[in-house]
Amino acid sequence: MMMALDSSHVPPRQLSQATLGALESALREYVAVGASSSLPSALVLLADEARDKHILPEQLLIVLKNLWRSLPEVSAMTDSGEHARLMERVVTMCIKEYYSA
Repeated sequence: MMMALDSSHVPPRQLSQATLGALESALREYVAVGASSSLPSALVLLADEARDKHILPEQLLIVLKNLWRSLPEVSAMTDSGEHARLMERVVTMCIKEYYSA
């Protein structure tokens, strides 16, 4: 019987501060405006670096969601439905970028 890899025991390699900073800026713009011209390129940068450092997609999504939740703009959102829709779009874009290469 094959067992699935338990990724919770695999420590993620650190993503660069430059990548995380670009992603944070793009996410702030995305939350403020509902769109971001810099988000696609920030997600490409994130996905490329994650693949290069052998970071599993589920670990990458944890990083993304933690960064998302840490944003004051997200905490200030009062419409939980809109919050969920925006986050789902970002997660979907991230997954697509990760598997695009």
